Amino acid sequence: MLKRGLLIACSLMGIAGCSFNSVRQHQVLQPERLDLQLLVCKIKSTFFSDVNQDGQISVGDHMTYVFNVSEDAACAQSQSTFYAVEQIVMSQALGHDLQQSFVTHFQGTFRLNKGNLQLRGLGSLGLSASKWKAINQSGSIDLVLANIFPESHRLSVIGEGGSYTGLVGTAFVKPGDVVAVDINLFGQFKLD
Repeated sequence: MLKRGLLIACSLMGIAGCSFNSVRQHQVLQPERLDLQLLVCKIKSTFFSDVNQDGQISVGDHMTYVFNVSEDAACAQSQSTFYAVEQIVMSQALGHDLQQSFVTHFQGTFRLNKGNLQLRGLGSLGLSASKWKAINQSGSIDLVLANIFPESHRLSVIGEGGSYTGLVGTAFVKPGDVVAVDINLFGQFKLD
């Protein structure tokens, strides 16, 4: 009887030991980091959609853009494209400098040689009073990079295809004659 009890106790301890070792341990992989600087060199096209047809830029209207982009330090040979849409979500009061600014929902996709990167976030649009009033119907419009990117801001980034699949991160947009976009990407965490 003692042998039988000892055998049962050892068996139970063995089973318990196996079950403790079989508990899956979650492992967090070190995120891989990738830093890029892209240059938005020039505007290929801009288009204004007067969604509510009120003859002026107002909440709900949107603008679409196509930009030439350089993946290296020079804009002389832009080899990539950035497609973007910006929807007006709020109009701010006309400033003392007669600059009309709008808060926007901005999203766009960089079509790069190694894959695509989608950017999203709040943005801003800055227009002089004369430029703002001149945009009164849907169609092509004449803007400069400083209108579209009047101030520095951050956007979220999602890798879409190619080398950027599974990467997420942030973009820091720095305005200027050529707009610099500093992108920091990380691999997503995996749990086993």
